[in-house]
Amino acid sequence: MASVTNDGGGRHRVQFSHPSHGRVAIRLGKTSRRTAEAFARRVEQLLEYRLLNQPLNAELATWAAGLDAGLASKLAQYDLLPARRPAQAVTLAAFIRRYVDGRNDVKPASKEVWRQGEKGLCDYFGGSRLLADITPGDAEAYKQHMIGTGLATATIKKRLDFSRMVFANAVKHRLLSENPFAEVRVKVVLPNREHFTTYYGEHPIVDVSYPAAAAY
Repeated sequence: MASVTNDGGGRHRVQFSHPSHGRVAIRLGKTSRRTAEAFARRVEQLLEYRLLNQPLNAELATWAAGLDAGLASKLAQYDLLPARRPAQAVTLAAFIRRYVDGRNDVKPASKEVWRQGEKGLCDYFGGSRLLADITPGDAEAYKQHMIGTGLATATIKKRLDFSRMVFANAVKHRLLSENPFAEVRVKVVLPNREHFTTYYGEHPIVDVSYPAAAAY
């Protein structure tokens, strides 16, 4: 029987008795009690199938296939799931090119705008960098690099938005277990307005103009 333990701060773990490993626990991190209990029920099913040496039914197999890579690895460690094959090594430049070229719902003009986001990523990380090697810390460092070069915050936001979109697609294709750009954001700071004062007789007239928006 699998049980759920609250580790505090919204974090839970599932504990269960394994026929070969004794009492073990799988930490789920921050999740709801209901989600943790649903996971515990799945663990009980996996234990039953292992005990009877039976293949998983279609529903359970579909659930297992959609699991986060980290959780799937933990279950495989206890022989409750087969170990997944290592993800195909995909480079940053190759994946971005495949993603952009495959977006048939986007106009060519929009794709041309995306080229700047693509160039920014590949220039900083290197096009041959493996997609799976880019961490949330690397993503934050990329943001700080752009800030350091003096780019307008609106431009930085667009490039981070592009990065987040690309890596979210990699997660959908199960090439990554998490999006390293998910929490990397920047607050847009509007440029200062310039005031020009002219006079009509004794009455001042203030004209307000804005500097041209920064290029993407």
